[in-house]
Amino acid sequence: MLIAALFVAAAAGWLFGRYRSGAGGARASEPNKLSEEYFRGLGFLLDEEPDKALEVFLRMVDVDNDTVETHFALGNLYRRRGEVERAIRVHENIMARPSLSDEHRLHAMFALGEDYFRAGLFDRAERLFLQLADGSGRHVQALRYLLRIYEQQRDWEQAIVAHRKLVAVASPEHPTAIAHYHCELAEQMRAKGDFTGAREQLHLARDAQRNFPRGALIRADIALDMNQPELAALLCQRAVELHPKLLTLALPRVMRAMRGTDAGEIERRFRVWIRPDPVARAELAYAAIVAGLEQESFVRECLPDLLREDPTLGEIVSATSGDPSHLTAEQCTALATALGRILRRTQRYRCVDCGFASAAHFWQCPGCRSWDAFAPVALLDLTPGMHRR
Repeated sequence: MLIAALFVAAAAGWLFGRYRSGAGGARASEPNKLSEEYFRGLGFLLDEEPDKALEVFLRMVDVDNDTVETHFALGNLYRRRGEVERAIRVHENIMARPSLSDEHRLHAMFALGEDYFRAGLFDRAERLFLQLADGSGRHVQALRYLLRIYEQQRDWEQAIVAHRKLVAVASPEHPTAIAHYHCELAEQMRAKGDFTGAREQLHLARDAQRNFPRGALIRADIALDMNQPELAALLCQRAVELHPKLLTLALPRVMRAMRGTDAGEIERRFRVWIRPDPVARAELAYAAIVAGLEQESFVRECLPDLLREDPTLGEIVSATSGDPSHLTAEQCTALATALGRILRRTQRYRCVDCGFASAAHFWQCPGCRSWDAFAPVALLDLTPGMHRR
């Protein structure tokens, strides 16, 4: 009934505007004919035959500067309902009319671009938004759509160009996005063994965003590829100092850098990160377990702090094994191993913007496309999927 009411309002408004002057002559007989067509279309809508209704309304409403708003309302209604193909037909019908004003033509181009984007027809949407981005009154919105298209197509070079144009005229939605674009290119070049090109992209990322953690982790990966483990460990340590939430990503790299060294060297390396603060020690233990390092000795040392900081887990352990502060080394290892198995079956990261949850970390949320929005979830939050949207 909602769609019928909206069509009643749109068509009635059009008829009133079209014939409010009460023009005579040949026009005098048109309202009756149009009323019949209108009620035919409404009948199709009520019978849930929207395709037939669309044909009627497209025939009924002549698109000119007086009636075009009715068509726009019709097309936008279809898009909101997810009926993108019908929205495209409406907006293409508007575009085909030569008598439109420049303002309405730009409006129709933008609406059609939105339809194409919604339908996944990115090449068609790109062509329209490129035209609109070239000095039209909708250039800012067009540039934002172009960024979304290039991100989804992973065309990072084009995304950089569009981002620079956007920054020149407006504030970007995600200020760190361009640094991520350079990091994406660096990842591609690193995969090809082009370490020089990768470093150049990382320099550009650093110019765009100082102290950028992703860049530090990629530099650590390059150092590992080039058999420079000490540099890799230092880069990871620096990244974690600036961004503690990256522990889960940095720890596996450090262990890879320390591979082949004795236990004492590994202990020395992690001793830098084992601070007196119980919260920091709890975070280190949790990050290590998430990263699959539950067998390391520093995890056993920090695990009691994790049990104290997580009330639910602490209560469970107290009920089954006694005071968490007095667990034996064997009990700590067994508990860390069990937690590792649990965490590997759950979603360990969640987007703080939209709630999308995943077992893997993403720099850009797959749900809402936000950058830098993924964070570790609470330890015993075993049903994060309920928070997905």
